Amino acid sequence: MTDLELLAALPATGETGVVVNDWERTETALGVTFPAAFKRFLDMFGGAKFDDFLRVYRAGADNENVDLVSRTKEVGEKFFEIRPHIGELLAQRGVEPAQLVRWGGTDNADACFLIPHPDPRMWAVLVVEGRGNDYDLFEGPVESYLLSVLQGEIVSEVFPDDFPDEAPSYERNPRI
Repeated sequence: MTDLELLAALPATGETGVVVNDWERTETALGVTFPAAFKRFLDMFGGAKFDDFLRVYRAGADNENVDLVSRTKEVGEKFFEIRPHIGELLAQRGVEPAQLVRWGGTDNADACFLIPHPDPRMWAVLVVEGRGNDYDLFEGPVESYLLSVLQGEIVSEVFPDDFPDEAPSYERNPRI
């Protein structure tokens, strides 16, 4: 099974059905072409909330609080000015903070980003603590990072000790 399939096999509650993402509008608004793997991830988990803590945004959500474009554009320069080490990390990769895509967030204001790369297989995950300076950097797709955290293979520097739950699950909300 793929990591996406393993993630989908976790216990789930909520609505069933297709997650509708507006990829054309989102890619145009952000000036980016997303890797196919990320599109598959959001087409399965857009609007979902893992262990009642980590929300995955949706491309084209009516609710701007969970819309990928709105949440990405609201991250201002100040977010990175108070975390110069993140700016340095991005500079080493040839990426500006404005190029990051915010794909999710937590109830603690932690921000989950994609770091773009010209090679779609080389996109990375960056999770930044909302009220601190810690971060996780994962070289791979979102579903692999999230699955590794939920299975306890990665102990996040960002997330609290009680995340994930002993029996991770998620709530589907494809129309949020």
